[in-house]
Amino acid sequence: MTLVASCVLLAAGVAWAVPAAALEDPRRPTVRVTDGPGCDATVVRAVVTNGQEAHRVALVLGGVELQASAELAPGQQVELVSRDIGSGETVDVSVTVADLDGTAEDPLEQGTYTRPSVEDCASASTPAAVRGTSGGQPGGPAGQASAAAVSPGGVLTVRASGFSPGERVVVSLTGGDPLTTVTAGPDGNVEAVVQIPRGVTLGTVTVQLVGRQSAATAAVELQVAARVQPVAASTSSPPTGAAAVALLGTAGLLGLVAGRRSREPASGG
Repeated sequence: MTLVASCVLLAAGVAWAVPAAALEDPRRPTVRVTDGPGCDATVVRAVVTNGQEAHRVALVLGGVELQASAELAPGQQVELVSRDIGSGETVDVSVTVADLDGTAEDPLEQGTYTRPSVEDCASASTPAAVRGTSGGQPGGPAGQASAAAVSPGGVLTVRASGFSPGERVVVSLTGGDPLTTVTAGPDGNVEAVVQIPRGVTLGTVTVQLVGRQSAATAAVELQVAARVQPVAASTSSPPTGAAAVALLGTAGLLGLVAGRRSREPASGG
């Protein structure tokens, strides 16, 4: 009976590891990519906000190419900037995390980014690739994006022209909450760095830029595609502290039962 109870506890400890691992660790830093490679933007910018413990963080491309690093006190924030990304170049972006004594922790993977080629940028700026309206009529602001396709959580730059100088322009996905708000320049042009929500439905989405005063609207269509990444690293990670405690407790209980049985006198003789 005791052995059955121990097996139940062991199974519960293993099951507990899955939801516990999904919880965000307040000790660890978080990362927000604020700029990705585009037609004009050539670098990756990542803002790292540290958690409750001191860490050394580094921006890395391709898993090995160190770009920038910093030592952060609890709660401290820093912007890490990569080298220039070449036209058409694809890079895997991550932020490595380590204790100040050098003990490495799991990296913070930020996904894969591709800077558009010269040809892609030229085609993206073609007026036929965008739609614009002014007061509900065609022929309004023209817009473009730094990439034609993006993954959920990906960052890209959108630009549009034809707004009233100095007016505030709201950038959002059609039917969704605003992604950001920017101010049109003296020439009526706007540029905004936006992050596509991680929970967005895959397929075609439309980024809208709407002037608050003029109601002029530019709409840019994008393809949201799933990002293909290996899952071996995440599935092979050790159990969390809570699950480990449960497993150790079960192992101790099994050892106690085994010891007690070994001390019991043999029956019959």
